[in-house]
Amino acid sequence: MDTSLPFKSPTSRRITSRSAATRAKLVSVAERLFAENGVEGVTLQQIGKAAGQSNAAVCQYHFSDKEGLLQSILDKHIPRIVRRRHALLDEIDRSGRQSLKEVVRAFIYPVAEKLLDPDGGEDFIRINAQLVATHTIFAQHLGSTHLHLPNQDRLANALHDAMAAHDLPEPVIQQRSMLAAVLLFHGLSEHIKIKRCTRSNSMDMETDVFIHTLEDGLLAFLSAPASPMSAAD
Repeated sequence: MDTSLPFKSPTSRRITSRSAATRAKLVSVAERLFAENGVEGVTLQQIGKAAGQSNAAVCQYHFSDKEGLLQSILDKHIPRIVRRRHALLDEIDRSGRQSLKEVVRAFIYPVAEKLLDPDGGEDFIRINAQLVATHTIFAQHLGSTHLHLPNQDRLANALHDAMAAHDLPEPVIQQRSMLAAVLLFHGLSEHIKIKRCTRSNSMDMETDVFIHTLEDGLLAFLSAPASPMSAAD
């Protein structure tokens, strides 16, 4: 007779204060290593070792696999972004003025505010720059993902309606929506790298200037008239 105990998944195990602290440490280290070396360039064993854990399988114990660890990073940051974004969209609804400028602000600022989050905010942005295709495909209902991501229909619909008001064809609206996500996350990611690397005072690399420039650029990009080639069927 098999007397072995049934396996308990990480989500079904009782979380003690000690295990919670270990999980938080592993998430923090994983954020840094994923941001610096790429999600695919880091092993779970490397994360455990960098976190000072002697058990080589500590990440598997707490998260099952790399996808589970990545999910924990997303779960740490995304809910606050979603709440902030919905608050801004609520303000737009109450005002009755769904201008593209206001929707673009709701798109940008909840993510950009992560630049000021000392608990892995910048690393989260750099990780999401690697995942932007996954997020975009999910948001546009073009495919599925094993990651648990929030429904983004409200933002997607607001962007769609605001761009449609500029008489843009449907294919252009879809393409620009996807490119906007690329510009947002990769723009913020590159800004972080430049800020960390540069020591020059000859360039104005202040974050607030960069965010306003990003806002202006996205607004111009999303509202520009479609060229004859891009508007063609």
